[in-house]
Amino acid sequence: MTKLVCLHHAGGNASVFRPWVQYAPAGLEVVPVAIPAGPEPGRRTHRTTDGLVPALAAELEPHMDDDYVLFGKSMGGLLAYLLTRHVRQHGGRLPKALAVAAFGAPHLSWGTFTAEDDEDTLLARLRAIGGIPDWLVAHPAWVRPFLGLLKDDTRLCATYEHRPQERPLPVPVRVFAGEGDPLVPREAFEGWKELGEDVEVAYLPGGHYLVSQDFGLLRQAVFSLALHDPSPACKVSAVN
Repeated sequence: MTKLVCLHHAGGNASVFRPWVQYAPAGLEVVPVAIPAGPEPGRRTHRTTDGLVPALAAELEPHMDDDYVLFGKSMGGLLAYLLTRHVRQHGGRLPKALAVAAFGAPHLSWGTFTAEDDEDTLLARLRAIGGIPDWLVAHPAWVRPFLGLLKDDTRLCATYEHRPQERPLPVPVRVFAGEGDPLVPREAFEGWKELGEDVEVAYLPGGHYLVSQDFGLLRQAVFSLALHDPSPACKVSAVN
């Protein structure tokens, strides 16, 4: 049994992968991971990658004994990358592959969210990238209770400081990009090729929210990656 460990986007939760659990084919177990929230309502337990990644590695250790693939969407892509580095540095079993969606190469500067964004700015940025419908913007009081998690997550990403690797990642890296992503520029997706020995980038129809707005292409591509040899032949048809 191969395990597909899935990490969600900033401000999100593990329920976004519920359809992936439902449609997982035989031989594949989808493991959605919830980024821990702390005792303070609406806030994260860990607010830096230095604190979060070791905690996630300890939590996921039982899933890393056999074949597994790490997949992360947006912020989850950064965490999946850092988990792969953490496992290598600590002599653990490396994933069969690393899959990332809607997140640019972490060693490059890109994106518009900052650590100083207040709630109004976060709402405006979310609306601009398709993360919140117009009708909900008209009722900000309904959204504000959930903005603490988003604020912690975006700050975590914005304050991340990349430490160069001693050598490229030895596992296959497959990057999935929305061809209409308003947040991540194409050059940021292509920048992943500087971080691994075997990196492929595929462009899919859609914007930044590839998981929740998936046409089935992303899910099937990641399932195929997990169940088969992660070679270029397993990619979805890319739109270049």
